[in-house]
Amino acid sequence: MITALTLAPVLAALVILAVPEKRVRVVALAGSLISLGLMVYMLMHLDLDAKGVQFKEKIAWIPGLGIDYFVGLDGVNALVLLLATLLAPLVVLASWKQEERSRTYFVLLCIQFTGLFGTFTALNFFHWFLYWELALVPAFFLIKIFGSGEDRHRAALNFFLFTVVGSVAMLLGFLFLYQQTGTFDFVELARKGVNAHPLIFCAVLAGLWVKVPLAPLHIWQAPAYAAAPAPVAMLLTGVMSKMGVYGFLRLVVPIFDKQLQHYAGTLMTLALVTILWGAFLALRQTDLKRMLAFSSLNHVAYCVLGVGALGIAVDGMKIDAHELARQGVILQMFAHGLAAAGLFYLVGLLETRTGSSGLGDFGGLSAVTPKFAAAFYLLTFCSLGLPFMAGFAAEFLIFSGSFAVAPTVTVAATVGLLATAVFLLTMLQKVFTGPTPERHNNMADLSPSEGLIVIPLLFLLFFAGISPVTWLFWSSVLN
Repeated sequence: MITALTLAPVLAALVILAVPEKRVRVVALAGSLISLGLMVYMLMHLDLDAKGVQFKEKIAWIPGLGIDYFVGLDGVNALVLLLATLLAPLVVLASWKQEERSRTYFVLLCIQFTGLFGTFTALNFFHWFLYWELALVPAFFLIKIFGSGEDRHRAALNFFLFTVVGSVAMLLGFLFLYQQTGTFDFVELARKGVNAHPLIFCAVLAGLWVKVPLAPLHIWQAPAYAAAPAPVAMLLTGVMSKMGVYGFLRLVVPIFDKQLQHYAGTLMTLALVTILWGAFLALRQTDLKRMLAFSSLNHVAYCVLGVGALGIAVDGMKIDAHELARQGVILQMFAHGLAAAGLFYLVGLLETRTGSSGLGDFGGLSAVTPKFAAAFYLLTFCSLGLPFMAGFAAEFLIFSGSFAVAPTVTVAATVGLLATAVFLLTMLQKVFTGPTPERHNNMADLSPSEGLIVIPLLFLLFFAGISPVTWLFWSSVLN
């Protein structure tokens, strides 16, 4: 079933090549909805008495090298895979008006979905790495061919080069690890416990570091997000940035647990620097896309802060700090993915309607577009971490777990929360309050079809904020 979920979009891509151009959107949407339907079915049919991997599919592929086709669903990937399958049909709907080279566009989009789904389900490094790289290639072409601005070619190239170099480092690290252990199986590696050389750990860490990204290897992110079409930016910030965090949870925490304990303080410091640096860079931006890109850098770094907390030993505590941090990281991936995707979609609508995304080009839009403003405010409030929204629940769990084991770093990280509030509230003030420029007096409000994309995101963000236990149920039951 997981194989069907993963391959449904790429099969849709093959169908798109054969159908008339006016049907390509429908086929792409159908492929993504099949994946979402299969994901919901699996979540509804979990064996609540079982632990570990469920819906397992394991077939010997290259036995002589210890390579199996091995996929499954567990507490680490359940919620992030749900996030990916939820956003996929919304991204297709957000791309519905794509007219230029639409066949190429939707084929690349469907291949991207398969790469993402495969990354979140593979449990053997060999085909996990294939999916990891597969998710990179379509994104490069989507930015380069369909992006906007004169810098889109450079942005796409930087994105590709940074991520490829990180991937090569990670590949080399795992090849050396295979020589030491004789297996690529993630579950087997976690069971054995690996005492790898620090260079192997650093090589794997480099691949994840670039993908998250963490400072100073973040310089590809803002140009790529700003140049990408809005639906592609939704996918980049909503799902692709979670690949790196997921890699930390899937590879570093269970397999390199000894190395993580040794370098946990350094990792938390890097996360802290990224949190503060991302907030500082966001404060300096005059372009909405770039501001949201650095906001994403800031928010995803909270996940890495929680990962670092998992490596710090604790004794005699009345709370399970590690479980709090782990659950917080998982929920933060889900919450940020939904909120950031929604904000990039709305900024894309602004750019389409006005031809601009400059912070100073707007003002007073709440008076002429009240529905649009309400949606933008609510998504921003989730990013701010307001109570009863998913962002608050996620950050509360992360800070609770990390404060218990590293109070100094955690307190310093709260400065990032204050800076986040400053730049996000400044954004709301400049875009939606004050006098409305005459050229925007007739701007169209959020249409019903556009609301079809935004309303599900808002519903899920409130649902996960009011009842986070419902969404963390799968990560706790399957753990």
